[in-house]
Amino acid sequence: MNIRKNLFSVLALTSILLIAMSSSDKVIQPTLAVNYENTWTHNLIHSEEAWEITQGSKDIVVAIIDSGVDFSHPDLDDNIEWINTGEIANNSIDDDGNDYIDDVNGWDFHSDDNTPGPASGDLVHWHATFIAGIIAAPQDDLGVVGVAPNVTIMNVRILDSGNSFYSYEALGDAIRYAAENGADVINLSLYAYDNSSLFYDDLLYAYNLNIPVVAVTGNSYLPVVAQPAKSDIVIAVGATNQYNEKADYSNYGDETEIVAPVGDADAVNIRSTAPPDQYWTGWGTSFAAPQVAATIALMKTLNDSLSITEIRDILHKSATDIGDEGFDLLTGYGLLNVSKAVRAVLDPSILLPPSDSSYQLFSILPILAVITIIVIKKRKS
Repeated sequence: MNIRKNLFSVLALTSILLIAMSSSDKVIQPTLAVNYENTWTHNLIHSEEAWEITQGSKDIVVAIIDSGVDFSHPDLDDNIEWINTGEIANNSIDDDGNDYIDDVNGWDFHSDDNTPGPASGDLVHWHATFIAGIIAAPQDDLGVVGVAPNVTIMNVRILDSGNSFYSYEALGDAIRYAAENGADVINLSLYAYDNSSLFYDDLLYAYNLNIPVVAVTGNSYLPVVAQPAKSDIVIAVGATNQYNEKADYSNYGDETEIVAPVGDADAVNIRSTAPPDQYWTGWGTSFAAPQVAATIALMKTLNDSLSITEIRDILHKSATDIGDEGFDLLTGYGLLNVSKAVRAVLDPSILLPPSDSSYQLFSILPILAVITIIVIKKRKS
């Protein structure tokens, strides 16, 4: 039985409110993943071709700074969760000296404890679990598969059970925690419209450690990219629908770098994992960013020394141009192309513009003319 509901995580208590998403979702009973690799989103971004080269590595860690992942989901419990090997569980000692006691499975910056996932009396929102499935649900017999099914997820909670939070300082601490504890990529599927200066230093800290931060343009139907995606050191991701058009709700602007398929509101939407053991469909730029974060994880699997500048350049040049020719405000450099981005890590020449035979012919005509004249003169002499 399908249950349809609209979830709008809006809380207007202070000027520093951060809204994670606004989404429409449908609960779907778990089913076998028949032709899962042929789902419309994977088809559009060419995931399956990328998997011929790599599905990621457990050594590559994607930090989801969000509402807390429920790893008890049957499609997420296959060795996907990051473990802090420097910490001994439940001994009330900060074994690794990172100022977080017993943070074996990450940290909850909302409740300020070492249980970022579901806990007694501290429920988590479904949002992060949905994102985790998009990134790293394994290739198995269950309902969905992630873009990078072999990578590891670091669970860092910042949002409350209503999918909102109040403190930029806590967000900054969460970013710094992920950066200091081994994250290779950070996914921020949250946004705000006021100044990000209160946590800019933490974004810069991750940037200086060569850790890409991926964030969303926003879901407000506006020609403005929200924070933190608006920052020039963050990769800004918008959403598209099944027709390769900007999704109706997706914010856009000069800072938009790339887009990924999610679906319009109340239309065909992306499908992923939801707690405790369900599969839902949902819309929102929140679900575009993790596709890009997962692609970066695949790229870093092949070459973990790639700089953020190199990663951005590959993402831009490998994207499928779907809007106005070249960069445009609605879709940035184009639609994410996982296969081409991954292949470009091994062979950068595939990013060169396609050869134009007619152009090449015209370009060599003057040379041919000179050669012809020389030959004719030699024959006459």
